[in-house]
Amino acid sequence: MKTIEMLCNELTTGATNALFEKSESSSEGTMLLLTGSSVNQNGEIVEQQLSQIEIAEGKGIQRFLLQEGDVVLLAKGNSIRAGYVTEQIAKLNVIASANFIVLRPNKNELLGEVLVAYFNSPVGQSVLEAASTGAAIKNINLSNIRKLEIELPSLSKQHEIAELFHASNQAYSATINLAEQQKKVAVACIDQLMKGAA
Repeated sequence: MKTIEMLCNELTTGATNALFEKSESSSEGTMLLLTGSSVNQNGEIVEQQLSQIEIAEGKGIQRFLLQEGDVVLLAKGNSIRAGYVTEQIAKLNVIASANFIVLRPNKNELLGEVLVAYFNSPVGQSVLEAASTGAAIKNINLSNIRKLEIELPSLSKQHEIAELFHASNQAYSATINLAEQQKKVAVACIDQLMKGAA
C-alpha cells in the first residue's frame, strides 16, 4: 500500500476565479477552463464542454496547466469523479477550476488511467465518500487525498488496465453515437410517414 502523495510528482488544487475571466471570443490569450460538466462519468474530458477564459494580467498559470497523463479529481459537488488528461486535451491549453484537485502521477509507478479507473469504481467511490465532508455538497480537501492509500498492481498490469480504460470508453462512445444516429433516422422516417410522403 502506498499513499497518493508517494505516487505523485505533483498534487495541487485548481485555479481560483481571481486568475481568469470568462471569454466569448477566441483571441490570442484565450485558454480553456475545465469545469465539473467537462468530465463525464467514464473519466473522459469532453472537449466541447470546456469554457473559454482569459487569464488576468500578470497572473502565473503555469502550475495549473494540465499535462498529458494528469488526473483531475472533481473534489466539490454532488458527483465526485475523476478524469484523465489525454495528449489531445493537454495540447488545448486547459487549466482546471478550483473545484478540482490535479494529480500528476509518477509514471514509473502509477499510470493516470489506473487512478481514474480506481476513483470512478465502486470501491474508489466509497473511499472518496469516506474522505469527503459535507452532506448535500461534498468536498474533499487536498490533504485528505494526499493520505489516501491504494494497492498498486504491477506496471504491466497497469498497462493492461490503461488499454481497457481507453478501449471501453471508445466502445461506449461508438455505441452512443450509433444509437443517436439511429434515433435521428427513425425520427426522420416518422416525420416522412406523418406527412404521408412515403
